[in-house]
Amino acid sequence: MEIRSDDGARVRIRPVGYQPGIDPPDDPDGATPGWHDWLLIEVDARTPDGQTWSHHYPSLMVEEARALGGWLHGQASAALGPDSPPATVRFTEPNLALRTRVIRRRRLELTVEFSAESLPPWMRRPVTAVYPLVLTVSADHLAVAAEQWAAHCEAYPPRIQSRFPAEGPLPYRRRAG
Repeated sequence: MEIRSDDGARVRIRPVGYQPGIDPPDDPDGATPGWHDWLLIEVDARTPDGQTWSHHYPSLMVEEARALGGWLHGQASAALGPDSPPATVRFTEPNLALRTRVIRRRRLELTVEFSAESLPPWMRRPVTAVYPLVLTVSADHLAVAAEQWAAHCEAYPPRIQSRFPAEGPLPYRRRAG
């Protein structure tokens, strides 16, 4: 998806694959949920004054990526009303976070917060560093970006499905003999 601001700033974010090289844990039943579902996220950003940077990092789990599309669409819909409260979405990996604030009807401020490996290369990198890229966009533009994001995510279903069919585990059967 691409989101362009009125002042020339922009951000392009898209999933480009599953995180390679993730070995299964010794005990998959005791593993942290989502260990197998990290997506590589490609980000290309430009500030209002024309500075650019990009990175490619496993920043979102599949479930988080899919939820982001819904969140963006919800924020676009909320901007249709005059009194929507600010909202923030954060993820397991702290590289990206997004905040919105309605500035007037059908217009909102979307702040994409970059941290850790996602920081622009010109920034110092203390653990707590955050670079906020502020984008002023229309609700319609954000709704289009949400649809683009959802379409990107369709290509990345969870890699490991449940061990059981949708109706639950199979009943235990005693073997004859």
